[in-house]
Amino acid sequence: MSSIIKLHVFIIISLLILLVACTGCGSATLKNRDINPPTRGLLAALQTEQMPSSSESGYQVTVTEMEGKRLSMGKMELMLHVTDAEGAPVTRFTEDMTKLMHLIVVSKDLSAFQHVHPEQIEGNAFRATLDFPYAGEYLFATEFRPNKSNVTIHKQWIQVDGINESKEALSLDATFEKRVSGLDVTFSASPAINQIKAGQTVMLLYRFMDAETGNPIKRVEPFLGTSGHCVILSSSADQYVHAHAMEAMSGGANVMFHTVFPEKGIYKLWGQFQYEGMTVTVPFVIAVN
Repeated sequence: MSSIIKLHVFIIISLLILLVACTGCGSATLKNRDINPPTRGLLAALQTEQMPSSSESGYQVTVTEMEGKRLSMGKMELMLHVTDAEGAPVTRFTEDMTKLMHLIVVSKDLSAFQHVHPEQIEGNAFRATLDFPYAGEYLFATEFRPNKSNVTIHKQWIQVDGINESKEALSLDATFEKRVSGLDVTFSASPAINQIKAGQTVMLLYRFMDAETGNPIKRVEPFLGTSGHCVILSSSADQYVHAHAMEAMSGGANVMFHTVFPEKGIYKLWGQFQYEGMTVTVPFVIAVN
């Protein structure tokens, strides 16, 4: 059986399982998930491998340059301070996906993307190194678990000074195959990419082939506690999703995610994986109906 046929069979089986799991609910929204929850299969995976909450719960993250300078183009050392709704420092954090803090930084035109992990220096202070390729506004999305609570996502726009700004037009991908770091990566979805609708549960599948041999790789290595991460932003960057791989449906050369696109529009997705010790970032731009 060819790799293409195997891929199609994999997607079809996943979709059939999802349809069976959701029979009777009238939509892709899962209901009554806390009543006799399943312990096996796709529905169990959907319930146990959820995306982080987008609720900020009043927490704030202040970002400054190490020496108090304004943020500008190039490499910079930054300090991040976390406070609660009362303005008090937050000093206790719980690891999420092997890190105390995840910081996603994206330029306004979505052409520049960074995913780093600030290091806790002391108390509520974290330090991170970022490299800004050009001037303009950047979205800072900070993810952390304060005081053993759920994952919190704090989002803010920060201006970076400089003379070179990027206003790269965001264009839809015509094909969904890319060569990155010696890998040929195929991206597909169920429903099909051109049939994705806002508000429905969508399965996203990344498949990895060795670019030199054309054969599927043996396995994607664990990356930050899972087989992969997928950061999703709408074209205006007002819709933000950070999905983790579904381990129950991933393996070998395949990594699957489930997600929901909140609104129709254009979205950019950055899939992140690890192979042979290197982080592999694969971007795609799609339209959601």
